[in-house]
Amino acid sequence: MARKAMTKDEAEAAALALAENESRKVRRRPDSTVQAEPGDNSKFTRHNRMLYELVPVTFESAEEVKERTITYLDICEQNDMKPSVAGYALALGIDRVNLWRIVTGVTVKPAEVRNVLKRAYDLLNAQMEDYMQNGKINPVSGIFLMKNAWGYKDKQEIEVSANHGETESPDQLAAKYADAIPTDFTEDAEK
Repeated sequence: MARKAMTKDEAEAAALALAENESRKVRRRPDSTVQAEPGDNSKFTRHNRMLYELVPVTFESAEEVKERTITYLDICEQNDMKPSVAGYALALGIDRVNLWRIVTGVTVKPAEVRNVLKRAYDLLNAQMEDYMQNGKINPVSGIFLMKNAWGYKDKQEIEVSANHGETESPDQLAAKYADAIPTDFTEDAEK
């Protein structure tokens, strides 16, 4: 059975009703359980369906992309949902990989459009950092998302460099360590 696409007013009303219903629930720490509560799956599906039903943008007008960015953030606020890279891409009518390609310049779009997308991507990054710093997301999930979506790394780099002081010639080094190197290996083997 085909569903009729929602108008913006209908979507806003549905989001508002959903947000009011959600505000009555008792809040728990976000990392205290991985079990969905009754109604969570419906909430997430409705939210993503609202994004799916948006007409894809053309990526030719910076104003169109900015307007869709604001619409996406408004929908997240109305549904009390955390913005995400995948959700933002869905609202734009593309997937997260193609969004990344545009933001990084691999896929060429007008500079003004790319700049709007980069700022929105930076906004999502800042939002994720805020969640992480304030305990609003499971740390393991946050680390995974930040590494994958924004290129964060947790690596330790050790730099090894040669001594730039006075150096000894190979002959000087051989003379210096001559006593440390056995010359008659047969005597050592017999001991």
